[in-house]
Amino acid sequence: MRIGVVLAGGASSQSSADGRALSTQLIPPVLRDQAVLADAVIVAADSGLDLAERLGIVPTLVVGDLDSVSPGALRRARSAGVEVDEHPTAKDETDLELALRAVVDSGIDRVIVLGGDGGRLDHLLANVAAIASQVDLPVEAWFGDEMVAVVSGAWSAVLPDGAVISVLPWGGPIVVSEAGVRWPLDHHELALGSTQGVSNESLGGGTDAPVAITVHEGRALVIVPSAKDLT
Repeated sequence: MRIGVVLAGGASSQSSADGRALSTQLIPPVLRDQAVLADAVIVAADSGLDLAERLGIVPTLVVGDLDSVSPGALRRARSAGVEVDEHPTAKDETDLELALRAVVDSGIDRVIVLGGDGGRLDHLLANVAAIASQVDLPVEAWFGDEMVAVVSGAWSAVLPDGAVISVLPWGGPIVVSEAGVRWPLDHHELALGSTQGVSNESLGGGTDAPVAITVHEGRALVIVPSAKDLT
């Protein structure tokens, strides 16, 4: 399975005056495999290039209007021969949307987004919408230290006892089952806008009884607010 990795801007891509990152960016375990990373299509969306540098990930492409990437990171990328696809600031798509299109068009099998957390609320909501619109591929986003997966089938993970997990309908009502959690559901319908799926908790069953989410109808956002529980 070939992975497309998109690095986005936001708090995790920025540094304070003393050089420290403004927020923590976790890396999913699959991307710690250097063989997987070497075969991945990696696209930095504007200041996602700064995040790529901080994480030691070399992108295949930098795309966007380049209004927020640091000049030093951009200069180093160009010197290293990284392709840069610059767009005008007045455009119909966000930089993240352009980056997502680039990885999807490359023929990958799964999308992982790193970054895109913090900053303006409209940017965050637009980022979630752009990610959730990728209906034909498994996609997940690691927003700093939180994880969001777009699920239209089955999703499972081994989580420690008490770890919080939320399931929210996206785009319409869903029919969902949840197992390995404190409040299980069996083919339960959640209306669009319902908050019933917020803040469930893992029972910590380990590999024998992982948290298992099955979306029988519709599409859901599965959110793990403390993504370190997945690492």
